[in-house]
Amino acid sequence: MPGFGLYGSVPAWFRGPQVAMVDSEKGFAPCPDSIAVIGGGRWARVLTEVLCGLVPPSVGISVHSLHNAESVSTWASARGFGQRIRVLSELPQPPSLRSSAVIVANAARDHESAVEWALSAGVPVLVEKPIALTAAASQRLADLAHIRNTRFAAAHIFLFSRYLEKFSKLVADAGNVRSLRVHWMDPQYENRYGEHKQYDPGLPVFADWLPHVLSIVGTLAPSSPERCEKLEFLRGGAHLELELMLGNVPCSVQLVRNGDRRERIIEVAAEKKTLQLDFSREPGTIISGSMTMNGDPDWEVMSRPATRMLTAFLLWVVGEKFDSRLDIEIGLRASRVIDQTWGMYRSALMPWLIARLPYIGQIDDDLRYALTEVLHFEGPLSTTAMEQQIERLRQQFSGTDGTRWLRELAEAQEPATLLRALAA
Repeated sequence: MPGFGLYGSVPAWFRGPQVAMVDSEKGFAPCPDSIAVIGGGRWARVLTEVLCGLVPPSVGISVHSLHNAESVSTWASARGFGQRIRVLSELPQPPSLRSSAVIVANAARDHESAVEWALSAGVPVLVEKPIALTAAASQRLADLAHIRNTRFAAAHIFLFSRYLEKFSKLVADAGNVRSLRVHWMDPQYENRYGEHKQYDPGLPVFADWLPHVLSIVGTLAPSSPERCEKLEFLRGGAHLELELMLGNVPCSVQLVRNGDRRERIIEVAAEKKTLQLDFSREPGTIISGSMTMNGDPDWEVMSRPATRMLTAFLLWVVGEKFDSRLDIEIGLRASRVIDQTWGMYRSALMPWLIARLPYIGQIDDDLRYALTEVLHFEGPLSTTAMEQQIERLRQQFSGTDGTRWLRELAEAQEPATLLRALAA
């Protein structure tokens, strides 16, 4: 996007070269009068910072965080955005300007209500992954967008990376894809773009990461991801081994939280050669047969994926050409595979917990991970509340009634609900 003006102060190490949307008459491309970012976590702040460097000062930017507004205000002041953005602890009022857009980047459990509010008001929405916690909820939101004739997009940021575009072309030239392997790992402690990266402890790793994985592999195989054939449950759910099918192409996926490093590796066995994309550190490297190359030689001088994704969405909001990488169907397909995987995951989680709970007096990292996920599922808990609930479970299962509780847990229709009741 050459020749664009300079606005905001988005760090070059994240966004790439500073750009602003251009218009033939006023110097800026058409864009909404106002943009509301719903969420107060690290990623919501990253997207807000990119927006500040992308759109002209005349565009109003607001951040709406129901639980974290004070922290966001402190962050905005520290970044020099105190006069650029408004920070509020409630949802925005119905738009009064010519056009508006909403970016939903709050906790996954809150996506559905935020998206429904915006679509019901007729405001275009870009929602982070996953669209909602269930495929039924995701489809309902897509149907609402259709009824309201309102633009609704799913955010799959890696589709806007030039290194994936380059890799996809090389895979297409290598003949029929025979199999794929994905290695996706996050370390226990990681700083991203100057902030500590944290995951939602109530969201299982497959529900969190499969939207990324499936959107990527969907560009490499002739068929879209359809189903999970097998799930291996390790380390209390912090490590999963999945076997997916993309038509007749098998895809092995390793998902690891609290690992020893950051890992993002895609391996493709094609008819003519084997290829690998390693973007553990962007823009990564590509191995094609015996050749090794930079994933994106223009990484330092061209727009980064977040800028490209937001630009595509904002242009679509004001009536420009639709970018197929925003297609809500990509997110809906991921939601369907996640739904199908849920049953296999629950069937593995509860027997694993029941086998470990008799030894709850010695709580290791794996048992703590599984208990934390179950207890956080219905809503966030403070560190103190979490420790208190885990201690109550330790007392319940190590006491005289421990055997009875284990038996009832094994026979319960909703064992996770019983476990949360025992912890409360």
